[in-house]
Amino acid sequence: MNAIPNQRHLYMGTFEAEAYWRDAQLASLPALPDRASSAIVAAMDELLFSFCQPGDALLTRYAISPVHRQYIAQLGFHPAVNERDLTDGMERAGNVSSASVFELLGSRKADAGEGFPQLEGCVLSPFAGLPHVEEAARAWGITLHQPPLETIRKVNAKTYSSDLKRSLGLRNPGYIVTSFADVAEAGRKLLRDGSFLIKDDFGVSGKGNLHITSTQMLDRIVSYLRGQERKGKQVLFLLEPFQEKEQDFSCQFAIGDDGNVNILSVQWLANTQFSYRESLSPDGAFLERLEREGYFSLMQDVGRQLYQDGYYGDVCIDSMTLRGGKLEPIIEINARKSMSLIKHQLDTFLAGKNMRGTLTNYSLSHDGSLSYEELLEGLKGEGLLFTGEREEGVMPLGANTLYVNTGGRDGENKIVGHTSTPSRNATGRGGRSPAKQIRVSGIGASDGGSEGNGMAKPDLNGNKETAGSERARGKGRLYLELVAASDEDKMRLTTKLERFLAEHHLTVLN
Repeated sequence: MNAIPNQRHLYMGTFEAEAYWRDAQLASLPALPDRASSAIVAAMDELLFSFCQPGDALLTRYAISPVHRQYIAQLGFHPAVNERDLTDGMERAGNVSSASVFELLGSRKADAGEGFPQLEGCVLSPFAGLPHVEEAARAWGITLHQPPLETIRKVNAKTYSSDLKRSLGLRNPGYIVTSFADVAEAGRKLLRDGSFLIKDDFGVSGKGNLHITSTQMLDRIVSYLRGQERKGKQVLFLLEPFQEKEQDFSCQFAIGDDGNVNILSVQWLANTQFSYRESLSPDGAFLERLEREGYFSLMQDVGRQLYQDGYYGDVCIDSMTLRGGKLEPIIEINARKSMSLIKHQLDTFLAGKNMRGTLTNYSLSHDGSLSYEELLEGLKGEGLLFTGEREEGVMPLGANTLYVNTGGRDGENKIVGHTSTPSRNATGRGGRSPAKQIRVSGIGASDGGSEGNGMAKPDLNGNKETAGSERARGKGRLYLELVAASDEDKMRLTTKLERFLAEHHLTVLN
């Protein structure tokens, strides 16, 4: 949302914003750490290019691959970007520091702006409001136009969504629990009618939710929380009955600083185990149903209440339809940008070409040996790459999320511990350079740099491999827009893409 449309905007953000809103004194649910996934999420900010208008700036944690910059420039996106990593070489592959992009930016002013676009006077449009925004803005002369951080934190809490549902007279607002004893009591009540969910007040997609299906599971969680409470942690969770869903969907709207609520889009969602998988455009019949059942009127009410509570800006409401046909209009409130809002931006871009697409992603295991330049060249050779001139194709949305765990880095500022030696005009994230240099036809890439120098290389843990040994495989994620006129065309594209990935030794994990 461009609240001040006549000024340059700066887009940047850290996608798992909930981690920065969460009080460190809160008790947590059991979870296995996944450093590879955390590194991928940290690199997702490159997807924000979809918001950029001519003259806007985009700062990302890791500098965007020059090859990708050339690709999106062909599509009409020309953001001014940072040519150096905000991390300044502080991170090894797969190990992400806890600092948000705003904290990193605030600490980089001593560089005198080398490798950074002109930011003074830009209006910040963040993925989400986080700590250290004000310090970064002061250091770089950035204009802020957002609510206070405490307001942003308040309206993003699961307990706020629950209280709002209750005030609007909606069913299943859930139980807000503040002790392990509360969890035990409310959990046993819910189990009488079926299973239930325990939600962290600032849980994020795929984390901070537990599906409790038995008293044995409940007892183990209660014991786990009892131990934390005795160490001084505060228990604060939301317990809700588990509902058999038919379809996840979300509504995106923007609240102006005058309180006006502008509904932007509705997107169907495909999720896997509470984690985001893809966004799709709903059909007209579904939108008519939402209108008929008062869904959009309710969204206006939610927006007005958020504004009364001091919030303005981007909002995404998670909703779903249930088996049996009922509508569950509010699952939770995300007062920030969202993947579905990125999908809306891409929808707007494609609508100008009378095209439509699906935002999706592939989690992939690979060794980084296929560079991003080779990836685009290969897709183009197979007739798969979307160029803006074809009526269908695969539109890659970034390179960093694919290579962040395999050590493939380009530019001056590589991940610490990796020995790649790109040429002065290096182009590709990813590992070895092929024997012959590949130029992406129609993209105008400069010559790629070489990593095939015979030197020993570190694996994902920073350990050295012997020269010529098999490269370690890591997890990456390829975000893309599938541009297709029909479901049949989309299926055909998907089949060809997955065959291409398999032929190039990228193993699909999701």
